[in-house]
Amino acid sequence: MTAWLQARSTRTLAAIAFTGSLCFGLASPPSAVPALAWLGFIPLLLAAVGVRGRSGKSQFFVGWVGGLCTGLVGFPWIALTLERFAGFPSWLAFLGLFLFAAFTAVPYGLWVLCVARGPRAGVLRFVWAAASWVGLTTLWPAFFPYTPLIGLAQRAPWIQAAELGGVPAVEWIVLGFGYAVVAALLATQTRVRLVAGAVALALPALSWGLGSWRLAVLDAQAEHAPVVTFGIVQPNTALFANRRLDKMQRLWAMSAAAQAEGADVIVWPEAGIYPWVQTRPWTEDGQGMRRVLKAHERPTILGVATHAMGDPYEWNTAVVMNAQGEITASFDKTVLVPFGERIPIVDPRWAQRYVPAMSHNHAGEDPALFPVELADGSATYGAGPLICYEDIFADFAREVAAQERGIEFFVNVTIDTWFGDTAEPWEHLALAQFRSVEHRVPMVRSVAAGASSVVDHGGRLVASLPVSDPQPTRPVGPQRLVHAVALPRNTADAPTIYARGGWLLGLLCAVATVLVPLGAWGRRRLAAPKEPQPS
Repeated sequence: MTAWLQARSTRTLAAIAFTGSLCFGLASPPSAVPALAWLGFIPLLLAAVGVRGRSGKSQFFVGWVGGLCTGLVGFPWIALTLERFAGFPSWLAFLGLFLFAAFTAVPYGLWVLCVARGPRAGVLRFVWAAASWVGLTTLWPAFFPYTPLIGLAQRAPWIQAAELGGVPAVEWIVLGFGYAVVAALLATQTRVRLVAGAVALALPALSWGLGSWRLAVLDAQAEHAPVVTFGIVQPNTALFANRRLDKMQRLWAMSAAAQAEGADVIVWPEAGIYPWVQTRPWTEDGQGMRRVLKAHERPTILGVATHAMGDPYEWNTAVVMNAQGEITASFDKTVLVPFGERIPIVDPRWAQRYVPAMSHNHAGEDPALFPVELADGSATYGAGPLICYEDIFADFAREVAAQERGIEFFVNVTIDTWFGDTAEPWEHLALAQFRSVEHRVPMVRSVAAGASSVVDHGGRLVASLPVSDPQPTRPVGPQRLVHAVALPRNTADAPTIYARGGWLLGLLCAVATVLVPLGAWGRRRLAAPKEPQPS
């Protein structure tokens, strides 16, 4: 088969590689076939064999084409967002999607080049393929930190290795499967083919079995853990809706209903749903229409826009309010969405003249810990706040979990209404699920129009509300999610292997990806024949 692959044209090999990211894209949430993610690396590895000995340009092209579906199939909602948010015509929105896909595919091209020029066989070839993949995707700048294995989050046993080394550990396992399949296909000896085939069959089953066992152990440990019932409010407010009273009535009604159903803690979405801008420092509940605890008497976590007098820009803030209406802690979002919350390089006022929908905020500086005291004073639990897409940034979530007093749960407040009823809210949720596996604490998420959800300490989606697409002409009623959540550990008292140092796996792969090619280049330079010196 090696000879057959190497006899194919570059275009044919690019088409073969293309099916790899197609598998990844088709496996992405809310897919019914997440297992397709296991197949994604196989066509790319086969294409890398086929382009051995060809120019670096051809090797990169094959891998780059192979990665295009990551954006085109995995992120089609970007085109819709450009139409809605920036007012682009359809053709320009699709061009924007293609440019995003082209940018996202660059690491794939570099990876196929690395594999094609790396070791030819043996364990070292697999180690280099896995390390260079993780290294390249770690080093390459990304608007949205992403793994092509996002689909596996829908089957939690397959992602439990994230407790050891984060997302890179899961990618190493799936790459091991892909490498074993390719080794079996290319082997010329029956014994090698049988061994590689056995490894390929064993890895998904072993990953599932060990993941299921680990979840059972964690569930047994959680049986005697404290339980807090969360009331998560999903107001389903239409994008750009400016009826403040309607927004507050939705929040009040669902909070009162959640309290009546036994909620100990209420969670509202990101700033903008609570429709008031508060002057810093905000220390206590407002009055009248600004009042948070108007219809309920439970500690509440909510998003709010804050500003300083005379400052043209705001902060995207989250606060925790106790049952007496006192703000006991606040957090300013630190990881701002480019163009949506931060206009880079140019003067924000100049950019907003051309695209008024863009906004510019101040960024926060540090993670925060929210002390959430139950209304009866019986217990206080530490919450790690994450605003919007901060829950997909593993490094930032690790900083939140690593605070001195530790946390018992993550809380995410967000607005995904920009993307409508598309795959984006489910992809956002799936990426967030890895954070709960990495630190073994649950996450509660209040999302303005869905999918509000509860992720348990095993990274399992245990409760959620549907995604809606409210429009001014097609309103959707508010919803609530009331769910009891076990809080089995504090991250300071029982940090995971990932938190203790497993996160270094991605960094070590990035270092190896840079140093190994540099070392090979240096050796070639030293081995090159010296030009004779003139006498």
